[in-house]
Amino acid sequence: MSDNQKYKLLGFSRSSDSIRANIMILSTGKSISIPLRELESSQISEDLNRNELREIYRRIYGDADTVTAYDLTDRHERSWFAYLVIALSLAAIYIFCTITGIKPISIPYINMIIPSAIFFYPFTFILVDILNEFYGLRLARKAILFSFIANILFVLCLILTAALPGLKEWELEGAYTEIVHSIAAVLVASSIAYIVSENVNSWLLCKIKELTNSRYLFIRIITSTTVASALDSIIFCTLAFYNTLDSDTIKSIIFSQFIVKMAYAIVGVGPIYGVRALFRKYINA
Repeated sequence: MSDNQKYKLLGFSRSSDSIRANIMILSTGKSISIPLRELESSQISEDLNRNELREIYRRIYGDADTVTAYDLTDRHERSWFAYLVIALSLAAIYIFCTITGIKPISIPYINMIIPSAIFFYPFTFILVDILNEFYGLRLARKAILFSFIANILFVLCLILTAALPGLKEWELEGAYTEIVHSIAAVLVASSIAYIVSENVNSWLLCKIKELTNSRYLFIRIITSTTVASALDSIIFCTLAFYNTLDSDTIKSIIFSQFIVKMAYAIVGVGPIYGVRALFRKYINA
């Protein structure tokens, strides 16, 4: 692998009609932006090393959403810190919803029965939307998997503490064990629903983004969240309450959950637009 003499590949950027390579002129320190096809046939490419050429050809002949080493290593530290915060928030909300999901609540004025977690769970769809928008499908799926594993470990630790011998004087021993067992029962339903709905949400976001050429953010958010919310509500409610509630009540809970999640999806479009502007101005700048 030869060393660069005149030029160095810095990374890639996307314009309205093509992907461009950012090249540094080593003698002056200035950078230029060149469409990949022009770069391939120019004399500049002859000065680039083997790794840089491989990244360029991956961009030219690979999928439009191919993530190269330059896309990852050239991100600012604040961009990765933002990813960490979002991933941790996703895990925290998921764990919180697993605990609170055992308590159904009734809203008498509108005749709705819903788990208390429903007021917080839709935030996971918003966070996954943000991850897909700025980090791509692969990293969004990593964050989903991380939160899933964190939730499993949390519940397993709760089960372990419930199995340990307690003090006879502690009056909450029976209540604590019963609550932990209820959380463990909800874990199976929430885990299956979470993995299916969040991955479908991520996949739809990326496909719609590709079809619309990264335009019409509100369309992909509403469409993906609608499908994911329906799947999540059906899977979770059916599995969680199959042996405890009658079918009519389960259907009512499914419909109520779906309505609340859709309300969050519509309201969440504005914040996502705001976050996108924030990322472009301060984080990915």
